[in-house]
Amino acid sequence: MPLLRPLLALLLPALLSAAPPPAPPLRLAILGDFNGPYGATTYPPLLGRALAQVQAWQPDAVLSPGDLVAGQSPRLSAGQVRAMWAAFDREVRAPLAQAGLPFAFTLGNHDAALPGDRREAARYWQAHAPALAYVDRAGFPFRFSFTLGGGQVFVVSLDASGPTVDAAQRRWLAAQLASGPARAAGVRLVLGHLPLAGVSADKNRPGEVIREAGALRQVMEEGGVLAYLHGHHAAFYPGRLGGLNVLSAGGIGGRAYVGFPGTARSTVTLLTVWPAQGHATFQTVDVATGKAVPTETLPARLEGLGGPLERVERFEGGR
Repeated sequence: MPLLRPLLALLLPALLSAAPPPAPPLRLAILGDFNGPYGATTYPPLLGRALAQVQAWQPDAVLSPGDLVAGQSPRLSAGQVRAMWAAFDREVRAPLAQAGLPFAFTLGNHDAALPGDRREAARYWQAHAPALAYVDRAGFPFRFSFTLGGGQVFVVSLDASGPTVDAAQRRWLAAQLASGPARAAGVRLVLGHLPLAGVSADKNRPGEVIREAGALRQVMEEGGVLAYLHGHHAAFYPGRLGGLNVLSAGGIGGRAYVGFPGTARSTVTLLTVWPAQGHATFQTVDVATGKAVPTETLPARLEGLGGPLERVERFEGGR
């Protein structure tokens, strides 16, 4: 024993120094719902401020919950829809690419609700597919999965551009969450456009929330999803729905919360994901003022369709 102690004293520092340092967090900017009126080939001025904030953050990637262009009108020709995607390319995708920021997305109702819109969205994204570590891209750009951070975070992009996420897509989602890359990741996220429960007063009605949301939520809970990230209601709110965290992303030209008039604002969020610990925190900015939006200032509870949603200060669980 007397000889063992000096030996341990020599070996222990070497063993400790050989241990790998904890993995750094991944920083993901969340920006969506920034389209203008039907057919618009220009964007609201506040989008420029939001993009400047994103570039100042220098995140590892940008995730968008949809409504990138202003479609969903049968009066728009294919040429007009292509012009909108050209504007998106010029004003959003290209500047982010030049800044070295990967852009991943889900398609919104204004991007892919109508057959013609879906054709043009597919045309655009097949030509401009993001350079991501895809796991399944057979249904790209409408549904696909990929990893970030060298496999630390597994992300599924659902086709939730309308209120129906059917049984076939739920089965596909379950298979993605059971895949090897999903199981190996420290955190699993699902990205979709429509919410599971109502957040904003203007959109709190059937058709603006996913039907059979309980069945979809069950797949995510059983698959160990940390959070469902969605758009459409354009009101920033981090909440808990049953056993699942949900992040209602803000938007440009935001909407007031259910039961809380006068709370609309335009926001952009930085989601910091800690894969080793299995949790995430958020930092949100009101792009009109440049000021932070403290989570504790949001309503403690929202009683929307399919709710209630309980506010959370950070995302825990999902492992």
